[in-house]
Amino acid sequence: MKKIRVLLCGTVFGQIYLRGVLKNEAYEIKGILSKGSEKSKEIANTYGLTIHTDIEEIKSEDYDLALVVVRSGIIGGKGNTIALSLINKGISVIQEQPVHADEATQLFKAAVKNNVYYSVNTFYPSLPASRVFHKKLNELKEKEEIKSIDGSCSIPVLLPFIDQVCRIAGGVHPYVIDDNKIIQTSRKTVMGVKICGIECILSINGTLKKADIEDSAYLLNSMDVMFKSGNLMLTEVNGQVVFIPRPYIVEEYLKQGKADAKQDKIATELLCDYSGKRFTELYAKEWPEAVCNYLSEKEEKIRAKKCDISEMQYYMGLCELWKDISDRIGR
Repeated sequence: MKKIRVLLCGTVFGQIYLRGVLKNEAYEIKGILSKGSEKSKEIANTYGLTIHTDIEEIKSEDYDLALVVVRSGIIGGKGNTIALSLINKGISVIQEQPVHADEATQLFKAAVKNNVYYSVNTFYPSLPASRVFHKKLNELKEKEEIKSIDGSCSIPVLLPFIDQVCRIAGGVHPYVIDDNKIIQTSRKTVMGVKICGIECILSINGTLKKADIEDSAYLLNSMDVMFKSGNLMLTEVNGQVVFIPRPYIVEEYLKQGKADAKQDKIATELLCDYSGKRFTELYAKEWPEAVCNYLSEKEEKIRAKKCDISEMQYYMGLCELWKDISDRIGR
């Protein structure tokens, strides 16, 4: 089958996307759109890529997909303008988060009009540890109901964190934020939210003050999901996934005088472990793997040049909840 020809837009975080494309046999990187920096020239020379500094020279005859890894309008960049221009040329686009709901709606409508694919990649759910976590989660959900969800994140990754929580809950709507269950300090907001009928406690590090946002990235995504049988935990997206069964109460064991096979389980089951790795190791292997995973997931839709309405409706829901949570965070 013919490989999907890729244009990379942005060469900072875009380097993670580049490595992800190189890992995926269904895709091939063909060119770069950049401002002409020395780094982009170095990358182009290393991989034998065409480098474009003018978006007007890009043609759909040369590219099937553009990866727009440039800051979007909501954080002061031109990512949306670039994405819209490429969509109007008949090139499918995957855009790195975050993208404001209004801008995403405009881009989705343009993609439908031009018969191409468009989506926003929230990235963190595609990381290897997150995938192991969600696989185990789905296995548990087939047998029993979720009792509660606890999660923590930092302001810069709030949108993908909300995506993780909603994937756990099974959707976005209905949701209710209990304004009587919000605790705020100078550095943290903790709130009670009910999503799809499931009680959630969300802890968000940082404030929305401009000076604080970049300085608040102390934690990416951490999850703790309670079931009747025990707790499934994602210690961090760069860390471990563990399942901790309900404890075998020591007094019961001592009174019985012998082990109860049904209760005498492994006290902590380690499902995956990325601890012990340096950040540079993770950025070289696991983070590109997240891009590779996402591209594999979307390959069929990209080849069909067909937008998924349910995907966009879900993303709009995420944006709605993202806004409602953000409005309650300290400024």
